[in-house]
Amino acid sequence: MKLIPNQVYHVYNRGNNRQPIFFEKDNYYYFLRKLKAYISPNCDLLAYCLMPNHFHLLIHVNDRSVKPHPTGRQPSLRRKNRKPKRLTYFSWGLKQLLSSYTKGINKKYARSGSLFQQNTKSKMTSSESLLDDYSAWCFIYIHNNPKTAGLVTSPEEYEFTSFNEFLNDRKDSVCNIPFASELLCLERSQFSELKTLDIPEDVAKKIF
Repeated sequence: MKLIPNQVYHVYNRGNNRQPIFFEKDNYYYFLRKLKAYISPNCDLLAYCLMPNHFHLLIHVNDRSVKPHPTGRQPSLRRKNRKPKRLTYFSWGLKQLLSSYTKGINKKYARSGSLFQQNTKSKMTSSESLLDDYSAWCFIYIHNNPKTAGLVTSPEEYEFTSFNEFLNDRKDSVCNIPFASELLCLERSQFSELKTLDIPEDVAKKIF
């Protein structure tokens, strides 16, 4: 995954054949622990949402994100006298998140094989032009996803997004709340308005 420093990205993946990746509540907590261990240290995590068969992350790429990881080897066809590229810290962390979560779920439920689609997707949402910067819209989309999907009637009712972490300014959040609030120009007083906003169709196309 090629990322540009100081830019914001929507990162997302889903289960193979759109199948579930979370089977019970403990699975969500398990994934969040992995998120805290492998993603939060390697970028500025701005928002997340865990849905039954997919997940969304909004990240800000910092200097550490794009730094080559000392143990992260990039799988590739080796050419003579050519060393394989190293994964960046973020790509390594993402790989560890998905592989370790899959390993744990497979063991718990006596299953085998891949749990996620092969390639995690990313879409840059930031831009030098404010008119073309869709990061705040993506933040809103991510938190409203459970409501849009009909799982809840309001974002704060859904347990596995960062919405309530921002709303309550939780210090134990896996997100960098102060940084996200400053970067996206968010205030707690706005949250009651954010949860009622509908994402325009043309904007939705810009964040995927």
